[in-house]
Amino acid sequence: MPDQSGHDPIDDLTRFRADLGRAGGDMPLAAADVRRRGDQIRHRRTALVMGGAALAVAAVLTPILALGGDGGDRDLVTRDPAAPLGEHDLLTDDDTVHSDGADWFQIAPEDGTAAFRFCERKNLSDFGATSTRWRDFELRNTLEPSIAVEGDGFRESIGQFPDVASASAAYDAIARFIANCADPAPGSVPRGFGPRPVDVGLEDSEAQVTDIQAGPAEDIDPSGQEAYLGETGIVRVGSRIAVLDAVIVGQDYDFVDGTPVERMLPVAADRLQPGSEEPFDPTTVPGTRIADEFPLAAGWPATGSDSQEPLTGPLRGLDPIVLPACGVVPPSPPRSDRLSAQWVDVEDVRNRQLTTYPTEDDAVDAVAAFLRVYRNCPEGPVEEDGTTQRWEVREVATGDEAQAVLGWQQTAGGPTPFGDTTLVVRVGRAVLLETRGGHAGNPQGREQEVVDAITADAAQVVEAMCAFADAGC
Repeated sequence: MPDQSGHDPIDDLTRFRADLGRAGGDMPLAAADVRRRGDQIRHRRTALVMGGAALAVAAVLTPILALGGDGGDRDLVTRDPAAPLGEHDLLTDDDTVHSDGADWFQIAPEDGTAAFRFCERKNLSDFGATSTRWRDFELRNTLEPSIAVEGDGFRESIGQFPDVASASAAYDAIARFIANCADPAPGSVPRGFGPRPVDVGLEDSEAQVTDIQAGPAEDIDPSGQEAYLGETGIVRVGSRIAVLDAVIVGQDYDFVDGTPVERMLPVAADRLQPGSEEPFDPTTVPGTRIADEFPLAAGWPATGSDSQEPLTGPLRGLDPIVLPACGVVPPSPPRSDRLSAQWVDVEDVRNRQLTTYPTEDDAVDAVAAFLRVYRNCPEGPVEEDGTTQRWEVREVATGDEAQAVLGWQQTAGGPTPFGDTTLVVRVGRAVLLETRGGHAGNPQGREQEVVDAITADAAQVVEAMCAFADAGC
């Protein structure tokens, strides 16, 4: 509320999306001090690794997020329109995004209803849904997980409606409800901006995002400089609806590549399609749960070239490793469990991903499907900058089976400084991917040297993978 001078303290908070003339700016990307610090560290590292590199090599140096959350092949699955609403229709840790250095991770539900979190609590059943489910997430600093992040939360609520007509009517009613959002926090005055439409790329669908600001968040930030910043997304796919409701405490909410909810809506829409093929639950598939203490980062340096901690993880929920070739993303059969880790230093970007499968045959198929993409693309098309992406697969003597994927860019005049090397190792029901980019991973002129270095560094990890073999360790 305005003070006696007529000054409204909420006006001192950041410019929210309503008056931003561009995406991205000179303000910090994240608001809470700990999250802002994590972002700055990650952005600094990224600049050191990528400085001077062409945009075309970005996908070579770091993994990208496949929208399906696990290989990008979900649209190839036959959908069963009669399938009931289930847990697999909800977003997972793999699907959620926020910013560099921070991500959403699933937590136990806050209450027993699928109510929206940020506005007055309403359930999708209040709008006519015949069945509902929900999942809660908290924001964590992935660079320094021990540091708590306060006041942030994300909930996805999904609902099945009797038919498309009733779902369409509910979509409109929910949009009106969010536009008239009630008080999200004691003593705060909410302001809504939008809505703005979002194209999720599916037939018989509609989606939008409304940005909301309320505060100041004096219960968390006594200085009054930070507010509750949130966005609520709605997506309808046929007779199903998902509501994505996120809120953080911060000074700004400014993203270069789209807001988090805007980026998650297409994934949520894809999951709403009935009958999609989902990962197995490792707790129900014996011998596939990866222990929390699994030494996934073993063999990597303890420190980097500067004073910052180079390691992220091991964690569940980090983006999967997906390196496309000739425009094709490697598919993956339904997995059981996955653990990831990342190590980032100057011109040295390393990612490891350990994935388990219900059977050894599934793991064999996963390796074959991954390698097929690169074997079918020894040379990509010539890009606008004159470079060509090339791939080579060679055998490696480790594990039950192993191969190295050498990827590099070259021009008509010869080699370039851009390339990466990926090690693929299977032991029983488990598959390890390790990719190394930057100058440290570029194989040009030293192919076997790089393969031998990555294989030696991963030796402890491969040895521990015996836990997923029938014979055990």
